Amino acid sequence: MKKTAVIFSYNDGDLVLSPLKSVLESDIDQVFLLYGGENVSPEIEKIEDMRLLKVLEKERKGKVSALMSIVPNIGGDIVFLLSGDITFDHLLIKKCEDSFEGTTGVVTVRVSPSNSSHYTEKVASLMWEMHDLQLSYLSGSGKNVHGGEFICARKELLFDIPEVVNEDAYICIRASKAGLSVVYLGDENVRNMVPSNPMDLFQQRRRVNYGHIEIRKIGWDPMIMDTLMFSDTSLFLRIFIKFLKERKWNLLTLSGAIWIEIVSNISARMDLMLGKDHKRWTMVRRSNHS
Repeated sequence: MKKTAVIFSYNDGDLVLSPLKSVLESDIDQVFLLYGGENVSPEIEKIEDMRLLKVLEKERKGKVSALMSIVPNIGGDIVFLLSGDITFDHLLIKKCEDSFEGTTGVVTVRVSPSNSSHYTEKVASLMWEMHDLQLSYLSGSGKNVHGGEFICARKELLFDIPEVVNEDAYICIRASKAGLSVVYLGDENVRNMVPSNPMDLFQQRRRVNYGHIEIRKIGWDPMIMDTLMFSDTSLFLRIFIKFLKERKWNLLTLSGAIWIEIVSNISARMDLMLGKDHKRWTMVRRSNHS
């Protein structure tokens, strides 16, 4: 089974070197680095590998547009879609490949924040913990799951993706609709950097929730906690109670997470009404602290 990795990087600076080096240390067959912005690492140009295809994005068009521009040239049977600011062990590539069976359409893995010392970072980390427990619970129940940052999908699922913000959710639900399974590797781990500034976290959640609304307008249920609260209240309560029992949390952090989620959801709905475009998202300032 041939494997292609696509790394999306815009203004990630030297952060992109970590996922890039991990991929190149693996037995990957082909790598596309889609990068650009004002903060481009000069080290990129020094990396020479016959598997690596560097695609400099002079004008920022959005993640889906960047992906669609290279899909015809992808040679892998399975494709890894990776954010440019994550870190992971190169052996994860092989573990994901080994998880593909006859009916597997997508493999996604657990994401854990690498920074959690400040209050906003703790709030964001709690959100990822909730996300992990939700995906573990739904996966164990045979229900559809989806995750970003690091997913691996069959190539045929990547053609003709519409201009949506949450392309990861779209790909996973498309796989499920096609009768393929989405495998969640909760025991594996990818680390990312969460926002340190409360406004940045709000803007990030605002964009993600906007993307979930887009998916629902297509007629698909992303099965996130926000929608489960109304579409399947009993399932929502089972997941939430399980989280309270099994994961570490405190009232101050949980309150902050709930508040940001409420406000970002309201803002996302207003954005949709006003026709605001979130495809080119506001870049997160990683050095700021709350």
